[in-house]
Amino acid sequence: MLTTMHRAERISSQLSGVNVVSIISDRSFPRHTHDEYGIGFMVSGGHESWSGRGHVEASTGDVITVNPGEVHDGLGRKGAPRQWKMLFLDLAIIGRYAETDRSGQEFTNPVLSDRQTCAAIAQAVTALSSPTEEEAFAEECLILALAAIGKVPVHRGKTGRPDYSWAVRCALDKIAAEADGALNLADLADAAGVSRFQLLRRFSAEVGTTPHNYLIQYRVNLARRKIRAGHPLAEAAVSSGFADQSHMTRAFVRQYGLSPGHFTKDIV
Repeated sequence: MLTTMHRAERISSQLSGVNVVSIISDRSFPRHTHDEYGIGFMVSGGHESWSGRGHVEASTGDVITVNPGEVHDGLGRKGAPRQWKMLFLDLAIIGRYAETDRSGQEFTNPVLSDRQTCAAIAQAVTALSSPTEEEAFAEECLILALAAIGKVPVHRGKTGRPDYSWAVRCALDKIAAEADGALNLADLADAAGVSRFQLLRRFSAEVGTTPHNYLIQYRVNLARRKIRAGHPLAEAAVSSGFADQSHMTRAFVRQYGLSPGHFTKDIV
């Protein structure tokens, strides 16, 4: 699909572990995950997606959430542009600022229609996006947003690793151990002791995406962590399993809508 509109911005806020992302796009995003919690709202347009919590439809003014490691995709309603703004919070932030302990918990509802919650999140996004805003005020806004989102039902997530089948777990472990090397479906199937067809079918059903897509998103997340830690882009690309920086850039833009350079802004 040819993109006619796509603008994305990522801002490192005054608070460590809190980042703001603003996107307006008619682009479709493939299934992927984030390492962080995400809370945000739809500024305009409509958004549809598949997620591990079911089918998602969000409209202007709706609050949207995403859990760490949750597989999801996204597209504009009827292919039309939509705009949304998100706060991405490292896991430690939730424990530090939330009114109640949410460690190990997950948002149950991916979409919430609540004007007060949306307003609180919008104020936090504005404060955390402004380089001239005082840190104390930005921190207060974040706490109020988390207090508001605290009204959203949550459930205690499973501790430890999900209950994948043995074959799928073997494939996931091999990806985690060797994502920086050359891996293909045959390698993963051999490690799992099943045929390529069997692994593809089981993996897609249990994880929510194909082994290849999972490998690419794993490499993207690995590279993102390296970039945030200060590694040069070219080095982060190769050490994360990409052929070169251009391959990494295409994967970042496809998954996040943002180029790798946006993540160098975390470096002080």
